[in-house]
Amino acid sequence: MPFRDQIGQARAIRFLHRALTTERIAHAYLFTGPAGVGKRATALAFAQALNCERGTKYVPPTHPSPSEGGGMGCNVQGAGFNDGCGDCRVCRNIANGLHPDVQVIEPDGATVKIEQIRTLEADAALVPYEAKWKIFILDRAERMTEQAANALLKTLEEPARGTVFILLASTVSALLPTIVSRCQAVTFSPLPNGQIEALLIEKGIAPSRARLIASLSRGSIERALSPEVASLPAARDLLLEGLRQGFQDGPAALVELAEKLAKDREKLQQHLEVLAAWLRDLMVVKASGRRDWLVNDDRGEEVARRAEGLTLEAILDGLRTVHAMMDNLARNANPRLALEDLLLRLREAIPSGLLPVSA
Repeated sequence: MPFRDQIGQARAIRFLHRALTTERIAHAYLFTGPAGVGKRATALAFAQALNCERGTKYVPPTHPSPSEGGGMGCNVQGAGFNDGCGDCRVCRNIANGLHPDVQVIEPDGATVKIEQIRTLEADAALVPYEAKWKIFILDRAERMTEQAANALLKTLEEPARGTVFILLASTVSALLPTIVSRCQAVTFSPLPNGQIEALLIEKGIAPSRARLIASLSRGSIERALSPEVASLPAARDLLLEGLRQGFQDGPAALVELAEKLAKDREKLQQHLEVLAAWLRDLMVVKASGRRDWLVNDDRGEEVARRAEGLTLEAILDGLRTVHAMMDNLARNANPRLALEDLLLRLREAIPSGLLPVSA
């Protein structure tokens, strides 16, 4: 979809805006940022803007939100630039993956293989079939094998005229420094929760559910729309019930619960995010009394009742403990032992924040 339909990423779009208005198009770009924040969509929008048969004026946001996400459909005063129209044959073919001069290369299995890069090299040596620019979008470029990366480097060192390479990666650390140095870097940030929440509501998701999903999306639209994250409200309820039962039954039950939860490291990360959001809401209610700021606003009454018997310091201690465990997991700590320690600490610090409270 064209730039005007992109969600957020105002800084990245302004960078490309300058390239389009000055007609100084680099032969290679490196888009870096978390998965699901719009790197691929922006790369395709750039391809449309470069090759559109008609062209239309788009005014990029010059005063985005403090997070630099920009607005959804944001349009302010300023000089417009040629955006893809989104409707011509070229734009439609690019969007549908059918244009012969715009190719998207993805990992074949777990990696991008040297055979894929050799095919890219052969295609890049040819003049465009029909468009002004020939564009190669390499998705998850950090998954290139060493041989593939070295082969791509040779192509980047001697680019063909009228050819643009756009590498998409979650991090630059897994890429050859020589590849990074030959690309114009464009950074993509996690999207603000408010933008993701608004998109979910547009798709018919209830506001209270949309707020919770957005808060656990890690700034990724892709993640927010995934079935796994969409089921998090139900998973939250199961987790809290398990914790309440474990707190009542004692340390042995919590050790057993820790062993169960630690079996899936990715789901464990989600459990910790859910727990952190719950503790964060307890903190908000205790500190301000504001229920309209809650992530779990579908359970606002329950949060308020449970916050009554807690001190703010106890809640903060619990929240710090959860965040410390997230950091430990990132450093490859033993998940079962770390979770056992966390649950036992929480039982001592804030039992009334998770145990049932009579209405």
